[in-house]
Amino acid sequence: MSKDMKLIMERWDRFVIEEDASKPKTWGELGQNILLNMAATKWPRIGKTLARFGFKLATGVARQTLDAVESAEDILDFIPDEWQDKIEKGTEEAATWLANTAKEAGGKIGAFIVDDVIGMDDSLTKNLVGFDQLNIEDEYENLVDKNLLKKWATTVIRYAKENANSDEPLPDLNRELELWLQKQTGAHPDTDEPDIRQGQQ
Repeated sequence: MSKDMKLIMERWDRFVIEEDASKPKTWGELGQNILLNMAATKWPRIGKTLARFGFKLATGVARQTLDAVESAEDILDFIPDEWQDKIEKGTEEAATWLANTAKEAGGKIGAFIVDDVIGMDDSLTKNLVGFDQLNIEDEYENLVDKNLLKKWATTVIRYAKENANSDEPLPDLNRELELWLQKQTGAHPDTDEPDIRQGQQ
């Protein structure tokens, strides 16, 4: 085993990049998906370091979706000044810190961007694991009063920010919205006729 490979193996236990960060199913994976992609875009050297450790940068539709999240770039403002220089240089220490921080702050990161993702066009999120669960279907957006939807979304954001564990599965917001509407109105869109997502029969 080469000296460089031995060094990588020794540091592997401290370097935590979720295997499914490119297809997030938990808040921690979502945090890494967003923060690491945004950091790699702004600081190419850290992008190369992350790639060496197996992180797959978003491309194609996944990249378009991230670019459409207007608040995503602002997440980089949360990186302390003392780490930005190391991240810009692409050090392994910085990559380790960034990956672990992104995972642990998954709920807070998710809360920061979920308001944008909720209102995205379905075409950007329907085939993306994680983002499809956080996007409200266009039919619901057209049906539900905007103020009511915003009030509900606020409760989701507050929970993610204050309580979401990094290993906790991402919620299916369409399902959560259905249950919430059922409690508010006594109706269920999937069982009561007509199905509100398919219009009046």
